[in-house]
Amino acid sequence: MRSRTTYAYIASTVILAGAAIGLAAWLVSSLNEMHERFARESHGLGLAFLIVLIVLMAIAAAWLGRLAWRSRSVGPSGATATAPTDVIEAAVVQAGQAEGVIRQVGDVQARATLEGELGEIRAGRERKEFRVVVFGTGSAGKTSLINAMLGREVGKTEATMGTTRRGESHTHTLEGVEGTVYLTDTPGLSEIGAGGIAREEEARDLAARADLLIFVVDHDLVRTEFDPLAALVRQGKRSIVVLNKTDRFPDADREAILSKLRERLGGLVTPDDVIAIAAAPRPMPVRVRRDDGTVETIHESQPPDLEALRDRIARVLSREGEVLRAGNLLLRAHMLTRRAQDQLTRERDARAEAVIEKFQWITAATSFTNPFPALELLASGAVQFQMITELANVYGITLSTSNVRVIGTEMIQMLVKLGLVEATTSLIAGIFKSTMVGYAAGGAVQAVSLAYLTHISGETFADYFRHGQTWGDGGMQAALIRQFDLTSRTEFLQQFAKQAVQKVSSRILHGGSNPKPQEQQPASRK
Repeated sequence: MRSRTTYAYIASTVILAGAAIGLAAWLVSSLNEMHERFARESHGLGLAFLIVLIVLMAIAAAWLGRLAWRSRSVGPSGATATAPTDVIEAAVVQAGQAEGVIRQVGDVQARATLEGELGEIRAGRERKEFRVVVFGTGSAGKTSLINAMLGREVGKTEATMGTTRRGESHTHTLEGVEGTVYLTDTPGLSEIGAGGIAREEEARDLAARADLLIFVVDHDLVRTEFDPLAALVRQGKRSIVVLNKTDRFPDADREAILSKLRERLGGLVTPDDVIAIAAAPRPMPVRVRRDDGTVETIHESQPPDLEALRDRIARVLSREGEVLRAGNLLLRAHMLTRRAQDQLTRERDARAEAVIEKFQWITAATSFTNPFPALELLASGAVQFQMITELANVYGITLSTSNVRVIGTEMIQMLVKLGLVEATTSLIAGIFKSTMVGYAAGGAVQAVSLAYLTHISGETFADYFRHGQTWGDGGMQAALIRQFDLTSRTEFLQQFAKQAVQKVSSRILHGGSNPKPQEQQPASRK
């Protein structure tokens, strides 16, 4: 049953059509009457009226034709899709969040890099620019495609993989697209060696920043190609898949490969976005008869076959360009926030390790010089509280003195409850006896044992603050046991002994003055 809205739409359409027909009939009748009046006055005046009328009709027809062509070029909807306001606002908010995280980054160079990208994102809101990134495996013909699109050689092409060492962008004007198009060549996927891995990471990073992705293959997709493409599409990257080097295939094989690609990419890329091209066709052998009657075979260069790709890029950018730009700005702002947060986390973790090392040495020194076990536990408690406070500050968390005492006391009680003090002392003593250190005094064993326990509790608290003051499954007890099981006692002792020798040697060489702190090395894990 049709809705009232449908009936109203039909009725309004009929009324408008009738009005248009009536208006057209009135216009024709009026023009005919005017022509007859002019003709009665003068034959020349009537002829001039007809000429003017014909010129005006020709101008109107040309204008309507141009309007129809532009409507077809932007798609069936007849209008270019505009960027959603909520997406743009979300990108602005996300950029503000990224800026807040970037301000906390301590590394000057890393902060400058992040700020530079933030500036590009914000400037991108005002610029009419589209970033088209050419992506794919090495030697699939990415650089050849760029050269053919630009009509000049801007990149080196070879049969071997790894010709493109870094991303390169080139300005391109595309008919039917209002704005500047940047074509970006990228290093290839699946290159061998450390250099190849680094270049692939750069290529993926460039692809993640694209407004439109051109994924180039020269055969059916293999897993090393499908997986990164699928990941980028699911991330929101608008993609066109290009089957290059089609001049090398018979027609039947070309169509079979295209059909297989469209089937394999179902749900990820529409069939219209899987296109066959020949960016650098092989020269065609031609037999030429010379003046002396001899016949020679020469190879004539063939022009690139890119018309289908050009049309598709222009169609996508003219129809969806503003939406793609808005969505990409939001995605880039989100990725930038995550990168800044990762950088900040690395810096905080390094500072936390330095805090833990400082307090494990304070604990060891206090324990070694104090002969009374009860005072050792009290001193360790005080050290524990101060370490908690400094670790909280590292992760940007403010704790009251009472909160510090509560969780610090709970940690000490948990260490005693689980028997980790006795277990650690026994293990450290056994390790001392089995190493070249020999039989150490009881004070040294206790000092190293408490230093180790301080390290364990420090790592546990760092993990607690790192994850937003949550212990995870099983609470504090499970978190403490996880750290105890992860940290190798033997390697901790070896590292501790090595640092002790360095500290003593440095103090002797500097005549008892405080040496420059050593760069913190995280304790080894099992």
